[in-house]
Amino acid sequence: MLKSASISSICGTTKLVVETDVVTGNYGTNDTPKGAYSIIYKASPATLMNNSHVTFWLPFTSDGCGIHDASWRSSWEYGGTRYKGHGSHGCVNTPYNAVKKIYNNISSGTRVVVY
Repeated sequence: MLKSASISSICGTTKLVVETDVVTGNYGTNDTPKGAYSIIYKASPATLMNNSHVTFWLPFTSDGCGIHDASWRSSWEYGGTRYKGHGSHGCVNTPYNAVKKIYNNISSGTRVVVY
């Protein structure tokens, strides 16, 4: 379980690019894996394994967890305890404008820490 349902993207060591609420993996069944990772690659657009189409895809695990937009979510769904019962399949669902900023300001190899 993630203790915080938000994401901060820091480019380099000093520049905060975006801070936003997110929806993470569904608690107890599809938890977003905790740990330190790196962005494997970037793709825009992309089709995910469950045939979901996203505009921005930034995978950080080899088994398919990543950061992406989620056009199927309403703006009120991000943050809080939405991941309990209405979470993702393990990915970090991120509002479109926030993930667009992240996508445009980071590169493959950028560190991702999930806690």
